[in-house]
Amino acid sequence: MRLLHCRLRQLRQHRDLGLRFGRRFTLIGGANETGKSTLVEALHKGLFLRATATGRGVEELRSRLHPGLPEVEIGFEAGGQAWQLRKRFAGASGTCQLSNGAGVALSGAAAEEQLAALLGVEGPVTGTQIRQLPERWAHLWVRQGEAASNPLQAKQESYDFSRLVDQLQQRGSSGALESPLDRRVLELLQERVAEFFTGTGKVRAGSRLAEVQRREAEAATQLGLARERLSELEAAMEQLRAIQERLSAIEGQERPALLARQRQEAERLRQLEQLEQRRRLTIAERDPLAEALERLRRQQRQRQELLTQQAQQLEDQARQAAAVQRLEAELAASRAACERGGQLRLRLEGQRQRLLERQELLQLRLDQLQLEAEERQLREHQEQLGRLQREAEGLKQRLAALPAIGTEQVRELRRAEGALAEARARCQAMAASLELLSADLPVHLDGLALEIGQPQLLSGSSELQVGAGVRLRLSPGGGEALPQARTELERSQAALTGLQEGLGVADSEMAEAIERQRRALESDLSNLRKAASAIPWAGLQERITALEPRRLRLELALAALDPIRQDLAADPETPALDGLDRNGLEEELQRLRQTTTLLVRQLEQTTQQLQQAEERERELGRELVASRGRLEQLAGSLGALAERLAAAEGEAGGGDADATLAELEGQWRERQAQIASLDAALAALGPATAEPGAADPAPGLGAAVERLEQERESLLTQLGQAEQRCAGLGAENPVAELERRQAEWEASRAERDAIESQGQALQLLQARFHAAQTDLANRYSEPLGAAIAPYLAALGRDPRAPLLRFDPERGFQDLQLRQGSEAYDFEKLSGGMREQLAGALRLALAEVLQPAYDGCLPLVFDDAFTNSDPQRLPGLRRMLRLAIEHGVQVVLLSCDPAAYGENALMVADPDWDEREEAIQLIRLG
Repeated sequence: MRLLHCRLRQLRQHRDLGLRFGRRFTLIGGANETGKSTLVEALHKGLFLRATATGRGVEELRSRLHPGLPEVEIGFEAGGQAWQLRKRFAGASGTCQLSNGAGVALSGAAAEEQLAALLGVEGPVTGTQIRQLPERWAHLWVRQGEAASNPLQAKQESYDFSRLVDQLQQRGSSGALESPLDRRVLELLQERVAEFFTGTGKVRAGSRLAEVQRREAEAATQLGLARERLSELEAAMEQLRAIQERLSAIEGQERPALLARQRQEAERLRQLEQLEQRRRLTIAERDPLAEALERLRRQQRQRQELLTQQAQQLEDQARQAAAVQRLEAELAASRAACERGGQLRLRLEGQRQRLLERQELLQLRLDQLQLEAEERQLREHQEQLGRLQREAEGLKQRLAALPAIGTEQVRELRRAEGALAEARARCQAMAASLELLSADLPVHLDGLALEIGQPQLLSGSSELQVGAGVRLRLSPGGGEALPQARTELERSQAALTGLQEGLGVADSEMAEAIERQRRALESDLSNLRKAASAIPWAGLQERITALEPRRLRLELALAALDPIRQDLAADPETPALDGLDRNGLEEELQRLRQTTTLLVRQLEQTTQQLQQAEERERELGRELVASRGRLEQLAGSLGALAERLAAAEGEAGGGDADATLAELEGQWRERQAQIASLDAALAALGPATAEPGAADPAPGLGAAVERLEQERESLLTQLGQAEQRCAGLGAENPVAELERRQAEWEASRAERDAIESQGQALQLLQARFHAAQTDLANRYSEPLGAAIAPYLAALGRDPRAPLLRFDPERGFQDLQLRQGSEAYDFEKLSGGMREQLAGALRLALAEVLQPAYDGCLPLVFDDAFTNSDPQRLPGLRRMLRLAIEHGVQVVLLSCDPAAYGENALMVADPDWDEREEAIQLIRLG
């Protein structure tokens, strides 16, 4: 497949752009924003996106500068023929036309399907499948910013995996990937392994291995339970011995000692009770004094706090009054600014409305011109179709006037002429010859006088007369052959005459001239039919008629805007609309749009400033209301504080409060000293174990005796439980049970080991089969690596083939670049090196895939080598030149075309002298 030419119309910044691609190399230069990437995207979508697609993929092609729907025309070679593709992206009404020089002309879905077949893809991409579009020929279409990506890491469909494997298999010596026997063995292995394990390597539920593992786990559980029962019996017997020892200690030693200590403690508690009684009386006298003292102190603190609060609120009142004055001034200034902003916004809004009305008028005028152009084109098509029909009628009449002579009739006429000549030659070969040399008497042959020197052929019996008295009968030899030859001659003459009369010609030369004339007329008629088929003749008159309602709507809309037209005509700075052509109208419309854009920005800025001013005005109003409310609150709070301060001074008694406070403090200190003396006496007797007057004279010791009795009762209960537990656990022999469970577990473990070994052996066999299969499959990487190696050598890199791995299921993986004795993963290379290695890989893929696409594939680089410094450019040029020599069609788009000039990419090939066809240098912008 080879790109020949393309044409873009109404597509983003391109109004009408036509390009012709070189058969080997095309260099397209241009600064940023000149439409290079747009060209690449349009070519890609023209080849792979359905014309009736809708959504983002089509909206991205629409032009904001030029009216009309985006159109893409592409000429290319595929299937041994030159094809012409035209797509018009208009949503559901989009059109697709595909034709070639052999008379094939398709449209609509049939054209889309034929195009997909020529490109080797399943079908066109629809609007709902737009995410699949970048995957189409991703290895051949290098978009800006994607050059440093590894094409082998994408989906297999992105780099034409199936065709690539087919071509590599033909290049390499690996033969088939695996034989049917290999696949059958692998399937049987997978079935056997699947009996034991899942796809993730886990044991399959319900399998023999899972069953023996379950039985082993149950045996292990039973073995553990037997061990636990034996351990419980031993623990219960040990617990029984400990309980018996503890009961003996309680009965013999601890209980008598506690009773003696209880009697001594009762005497000490009586003394403590007397001292505690005196201490409580003293505390009862001290507490009223403490309360009165605390009350006076609290009143003093409250008065001081009220005074401090009064001073703070007076300061707040002064600050709030100043804040109210400041906010009133700011609010007045903000209201004035809002009023000015509102007036400016109204003025700008009026200007914007006038500009929009002018734009609408210009757009309507442009639409009117477009309508007129469409009408002219339709009428031209109508006239052209009529002219072609008239010419066709003339050709048909000329054909009807000529005899119906074809190649077969000419051939039959020539055969009849040949048969006549052959019959005449046979007759002449068997006839006798008679020539009169001299005579002195008249000589007659069959009544006709013979002339001297004029030979006569005798093909039958003739009478010769010499003078008046001599008569001779002459008969040639040959027997019956001569009459038969004469009969054949007559029959051939009659057949030829019948053909000539039937065809209306004198000879075969005349018939051949008529046949050539008919063939030329039929060819002219066929060419006329092809020319007529290229004209969209269906419904021409209906389409012309359908333009009339549009014309009326435009005229009505223009009439409604007539006051604006008059204003524009009265403005000396505005050009007259009637004097502008389509380009002038578009330029004026563009100028108005730019002016409107600037005005809208100014209006938005003014509106934003006005909103900010209004928000500031509202904020100042809220702050002013809050400040006034706070000022009123402070005034009321100060009045309440004055009242509370007067009441606090009345409760404290004025100036006598300090003396009363000093007297109460002296009395309180005296009672506190008495309490401290009693506390010292109580401490000398030791701590009390209970409150005086309790029923038990020594409650601490009583509690200890009680606890000891409770422990004894508990131990007796535990003793009975332990004896019962030992009897229950020892009812059956736990040692024998343990030995039996041990034997069962060992048997189940041996069975599990045997089945596990079988499953692991199958897994190992499967792994080794996969390893052998992978080793065989890796031979596919050898021819691909060999195809990449020359390009790496051209870059000045290690000429040895790069490393990559082939997986039959996941394709090519783990691309590595050799540098000396090391190999580096693609992702760990620098940005420039990734671009170069990916470029070499893409060129190698295009070279390998060429036989599947009529010996050529186009490879498009859109500013692909942005990370490659100037020192690497010579290597890149050598790599591209090598690809060109190997038949790859390279289309390179660059902001710096001088780095890839034609002299830098000259190749040693006689055909390269055809510069116009081999190379194209194009500059956009």
